[in-house]
Amino acid sequence: MKKPNVPFINRLVLIFFLSSTVLTACNSTTPETSPPSAMSSEAGSPATETQQPTETITQPPSATSPPSLVVLVVPPEADPAQAGALQSALAKLSAAEGLEFEVQPALAPGNPTPALRLVVALAPDPGLASLVAAAPDVQFLGIGIPGLTPTANLSLIGSQGVTPDQQGFLAGYLAAVVTPEWRTAVMSISDTPSGMATRQGFLNGVIFFCGLCRQTYPPFYTYPMYVELPGGASSPEWQAAADVLKDKFVQTVYLAPGAGDETLLTSLAEAGLHLIGSQTPPAAIQAAWIATVGLDYITPVQTIWPDLINGKGGANLPAALAISDINPDLLSPGRQRLVEELSRELQSGFIDTGVAP
Repeated sequence: MKKPNVPFINRLVLIFFLSSTVLTACNSTTPETSPPSAMSSEAGSPATETQQPTETITQPPSATSPPSLVVLVVPPEADPAQAGALQSALAKLSAAEGLEFEVQPALAPGNPTPALRLVVALAPDPGLASLVAAAPDVQFLGIGIPGLTPTANLSLIGSQGVTPDQQGFLAGYLAAVVTPEWRTAVMSISDTPSGMATRQGFLNGVIFFCGLCRQTYPPFYTYPMYVELPGGASSPEWQAAADVLKDKFVQTVYLAPGAGDETLLTSLAEAGLHLIGSQTPPAAIQAAWIATVGLDYITPVQTIWPDLINGKGGANLPAALAISDINPDLLSPGRQRLVEELSRELQSGFIDTGVAP
């Protein structure tokens, strides 16, 4: 038997071993290192995972709520009709802003309530200057109160009033518009500049409408007429003056501010005369009342309201003329529009009263 070739076999084993080693080396790969799930800012690149949302920190609400109280101060001597109109208007304005509203007869200067935001005060003056000084963070509004100066927390409406000649002029024009043959008259105060201005304004207002104001039928008198007495005149003296007008067949009388009393009004109404005045009439004579020529504070209040509730003061607005308490049986809608048009032109300065200041 032939002996195997050992060297040849050894060479085959060596070749096989070397081939296996080479193949193993070629098929090997470098193991990958898995990236960290998140990297710090110091490592450079940001994390590839979706970041969780952070919680928003909300500041807690302030423990102190803003002031929320509006107060209307109505002294016992205030005009009830004016107070009622303002109370209604302020209640609506306050409700629209979510504010509380109260009516009080007076306020003490010391220790105002922290909830106080706005104080509206009617004439006569309830001591507004002291209240303003004691509460600099509260806004104040004085209505029809003379002798005050606006400040950072004090606003005024009608502190100078409407010029009396304008009020008289509008009343005279109204009287002429509704009175047949223009048989009109005014009862006024003789010893004050405002009283005399009101009287002359009335006369000019009548003439502005009717010119010469001549009658077509007797009795023939010169109209418009006037009677005037001092401010301290008694009720019998006013009654005697009214008798003069009755004897001259006057049909419409304008009672200027400060003239006469309720007894005089009743006497004129019972005599069949029609009346115009500056304040709401008693219920007993409303049938004889044509209208009231007074002051409108509501419109200026509505104008200034946004500033007041936002802490801005210092305004000084005039009051406006207004026709109220209208009797539709004596003043028709058409004639009312005519009078209101003149009122707008008068207050805008387009029409002059002809009364020297």
